[in-house]
Amino acid sequence: MRSIRTKIELLAAGLVCLGCNAKVAPPIGEDRDVPPQRGGTLRTAFFTDVRSLDAATAFDTASAAIESLIYDRLVSYDQDGKLVPELAESIDRAPDGKRYVFTLRKGVLFHDGSEMVAADVKRSIERSLHVKTPCPVPSYYERIVGYKAYHDGKAEELSGVKVEGKYVVSFELTEPDATFLHIMALPIVAPVCKSAGKTYDRHFSSHPCGAGPFKVERYENGQVIRLVRHDGYWQKGKPYLDAIEWYLSMQSFTQRFKFEQGDIDYMREFSEADSQLYRSSPAWKGRGEWEQSLTTAGSFMNTEMAPFDNRHFRRAVSFAINRQQVASVRPGHVLGHGKIVPEVLIPTTPGYPHQAFDYDRALEEMKLAGYPYDPKTGKGGYPKEIPYLAIIDSYAGQAAEIYKQQLARIGIDIRIQLVGYPTFLAKSSRRDTVQIGFTGWHADFPDPSTFFEPTLSSSAIQEEESQNAAFYSNPKLDRILTEARRSSDRARRMQLYREAEAIVA
Repeated sequence: MRSIRTKIELLAAGLVCLGCNAKVAPPIGEDRDVPPQRGGTLRTAFFTDVRSLDAATAFDTASAAIESLIYDRLVSYDQDGKLVPELAESIDRAPDGKRYVFTLRKGVLFHDGSEMVAADVKRSIERSLHVKTPCPVPSYYERIVGYKAYHDGKAEELSGVKVEGKYVVSFELTEPDATFLHIMALPIVAPVCKSAGKTYDRHFSSHPCGAGPFKVERYENGQVIRLVRHDGYWQKGKPYLDAIEWYLSMQSFTQRFKFEQGDIDYMREFSEADSQLYRSSPAWKGRGEWEQSLTTAGSFMNTEMAPFDNRHFRRAVSFAINRQQVASVRPGHVLGHGKIVPEVLIPTTPGYPHQAFDYDRALEEMKLAGYPYDPKTGKGGYPKEIPYLAIIDSYAGQAAEIYKQQLARIGIDIRIQLVGYPTFLAKSSRRDTVQIGFTGWHADFPDPSTFFEPTLSSSAIQEEESQNAAFYSNPKLDRILTEARRSSDRARRMQLYREAEAIVA
């Protein structure tokens, strides 16, 4: 993955504006500071479809937003981003960091009315990590004792997960893992109802069942998802809302129109022009907020497929990209920083020379790759057209147009291939399928490891559902990531991740 930018998003909270065209009309309703009121339906939208609502397989940003309301996990995060017990009442960690014991809350009910117990926790994680489950990030959990034998289909159970009592479950690790509680906060290992079965069934996505505050009432693929309150939710009195409705596959201009008409209450996917209008409007001050998203995106180059199996060719592409020009498509939203990890997670990270625009170096690398190009005559370069995979009706498509222009200047001809979001996810994660394309990664948790382990480590490579879309394997990088994961010294971990970033960049 070649990191190009970190994006900044506008979040406009649930108020309605009418008659917005060249200007935004003021919001309707009083701005009152009152206690939360029970009842009502919140309506919002996504520009994409969700890929799945099965906790074991869904890992895209759109699906995760909905999953977080369907499935509670053993641990979660508070408003300050700190890890706190959720379905677990308490957590005991062994001094050597290789054993965790979770004592569960009693009386937690799944959506089907059955009580969640320790056996459900073990069954759910075994279901997610089963050899037949298309789990996108199983390598996150490879430090659990018995993982390899179980994931390879050579063992009947995940031996490192033990039911110690009706409400007690333990996890044994092969080595200390500084990220273990973070990965236990992911929906991948959320407890699911017995109706999910012991092994993966693709039909579970259409009627998911967990222990979260909302349950699915209606799911029309590509159209709408309606969640309703789980009346048996373990946090008494919550949630406040009766229901939440997501309209799917809705472009940003349509979202704004419906927002203006009062057909949706909350909006976060703005065009550049609309976001500037809302941001500059005095009437909307305090009713929306800008926040930095822990997201990095760029282009992946498949290191197992020609011509990107040639290091010099990859370097030529990197030197040819003017990141500031790419970022200018969405000024104020996109930063052309040339790093893998957002600055907030690794402070004072330097820039990297191979992520700098250098046209002469790009031409030199093309020559070293065996495809010299003469910009004066237009002769030479790579002889074949290369498809570039991107998501239709998105920033990815806009960025791809700039890549096409910039790479043409060094003799690389790319053909932009625009596809829907689910198709993009499926194709880009399948081995020997896509040479180059747009990619992005949103932090799964607030730690630099989330930008390396699932996307750039050798263990993340799979035949299908590989989040390592570049199929990049580097033993030196793997060793650094392993040392960083084992360490409890924050300063040392940050230094190791800087070294890791320097290798990839």
